[in-house]
Amino acid sequence: MTHLGQSGPARAPDSAGDAAGLGGCPFGHDTPAAGLAPGDPLHLPMNKRSVVQYADSPEGVRELHLYCGTKEIVFDEPDLFAFGEALVRHGSFVAQDTTTWGDGYEWPRMCELLEQLIVEGVLLRGVPAPLGFGAAAEGKDQPSPLPPAPSARARSWDEFEEITREVAGQSLEPGYLELVVPVFRVAHIALDSEGRQVGEANVFPKPLRVEVPTRWRTCIYPGSRYLDERPMNVSALKAMRSHWSQIMGALLRIRTAYLKRFPSARTVMTLGDVERLSTLVLAVPTYQLARQQGRVANGELHPVLSNMFRVTDGVRLTTHHMLFIPVAEATLSPDTPVTSADIHAYAERNNSLHSQHGVCAGPSNMIDQFLRLLIEGQDGAGYAQVPLDPAVESALADLEVAIDYGLLGLQAFAVVFSLWPLMTRTYARMAAIVSNWSGERTPALQRLDTYLQEKALLLQQETFHATEEWRANRERVYGDIFAQCAAGLGDPVRQSLAHRVSGRLGEQHHAAAETLRAILQDRCTAGDGSGQDDVHLLVETLMHSFVRTQETLCLAGDVQRRINDLLGRPQPKRPFTATDVDIHVLLQADEARRLPHLLDELERLLGFHVAITCDALEIRDESGLSFASQDSAPQGLPAQGRR
Repeated sequence: MTHLGQSGPARAPDSAGDAAGLGGCPFGHDTPAAGLAPGDPLHLPMNKRSVVQYADSPEGVRELHLYCGTKEIVFDEPDLFAFGEALVRHGSFVAQDTTTWGDGYEWPRMCELLEQLIVEGVLLRGVPAPLGFGAAAEGKDQPSPLPPAPSARARSWDEFEEITREVAGQSLEPGYLELVVPVFRVAHIALDSEGRQVGEANVFPKPLRVEVPTRWRTCIYPGSRYLDERPMNVSALKAMRSHWSQIMGALLRIRTAYLKRFPSARTVMTLGDVERLSTLVLAVPTYQLARQQGRVANGELHPVLSNMFRVTDGVRLTTHHMLFIPVAEATLSPDTPVTSADIHAYAERNNSLHSQHGVCAGPSNMIDQFLRLLIEGQDGAGYAQVPLDPAVESALADLEVAIDYGLLGLQAFAVVFSLWPLMTRTYARMAAIVSNWSGERTPALQRLDTYLQEKALLLQQETFHATEEWRANRERVYGDIFAQCAAGLGDPVRQSLAHRVSGRLGEQHHAAAETLRAILQDRCTAGDGSGQDDVHLLVETLMHSFVRTQETLCLAGDVQRRINDLLGRPQPKRPFTATDVDIHVLLQADEARRLPHLLDELERLLGFHVAITCDALEIRDESGLSFASQDSAPQGLPAQGRR
């Protein structure tokens, strides 16, 4: 990040500044700026892709931020704001022209400022070269950026057991769908009545994407998407435009229903509100596809509902990044007040309008219109009387039960996904314990140490669980989601998620802990009495993880049973296990795999098997030493939680 103004001379961008950039602009490296003359031509490469935004500094001072590729330029002198805005507006200019961009812009001052920007690689000398892709510049058609579709036919979750067996390698009953496929992705694989998958190019899971005729064009909208190498899906844009009024009318109805459940949002919406409301919008078409009685068949979902899903899913994804992804910017608390302008600005400066293969096809004015209605309720009167097709009205007639489904599904997501920071924390703690082992190292311990150090490095460099601060933030957000959904469902006040899954050991866990201790002593100590304190730390770390995992499975099972009852779906017959959680990752094939599931690796490296369900925690050694107890379920659990 480079500051221009009161902070003095420009400084080289730091890593945080680079990470906050939008990427993709062809800026060069630092360039000498000696001898800049008034008549020298200069240009800001791809100026239409640059983004100008105003923000307050931590000290409350108004600043202008200019995002150009990987560069973030901050103007903290108010009289330079006009310069920053003009820089993007002109793009190409003669150096001395800047003296006319604002009051007091004398040449010596402008010359120094321009030289700083040249040194930083933001401005380049000379006239810009013609774009090497005229067709792209004119917004002409482009080839599909997608690889061939993996699936030969459209599938549905009626085939859940077959799909999980084929893609993940282990089958799971349909009654556990929302525990491994988040509710906001359940509709992705379905076809609408126009023959398009709800998830379009971003179908989850990717192995279930089918080939759909799609027209792609280079994006010519000013901002971070301008002439990006990834094209936009104009087939989806055409469909969205044709149903826009009904989409907005349906959105208004869902927003009104949301405010009845969360009345505080009438005054101001928080980031948590927007994430929650977005998910509930997605739940309306998803409920139509998931319920057992009166279900909308695959291929018959009304396009108003599928297009409303696609537009809203972009908002949900952006709010998810704001809550969970701490790379380009610090994450925000769920109770942070936000506006439609805040959401759009974040998306522009953090590449949230980009996906792996394409960019958002929505024009900025339509994005703003959608966000203003969703968040502030603006222009609602204009859409309140829009006539809706019968299929759309029918879906909205089920609005209250669809909201219940969405809130329960979001709860299930929060509960199950809280296991990932737990597992990564366990990896990190084990790595620290084994690395600092005080006793003699056995071959098994050495193999474990090598493996854990490798995974600790991967954890730090390739995941969003790199630090304890990041893991704790995720747990706080999951806790807020759980609590807010309970409030929206009208559930009686209960303990927080953190208390429900505390991982505290009780007497019923003593025998399992001793079995684990015996196994670790056998594998990791030389029998000379050394390393006992380290074994104790490992037992403590692993048992906390095992017990908390068991508590989480019990709570997740309770939520899933409520979902099944609401949908009229049969309850599953076999218990949900700790390793079943990994099916979410396995469905994505190798793409999402960063850390192997901990229980699998303990068996591979140390030769003992751990099986965890709500009702049992079993630790079994290869040699036959074992502990299994049906009484190891969390004490005080309601009877229905132990079925």
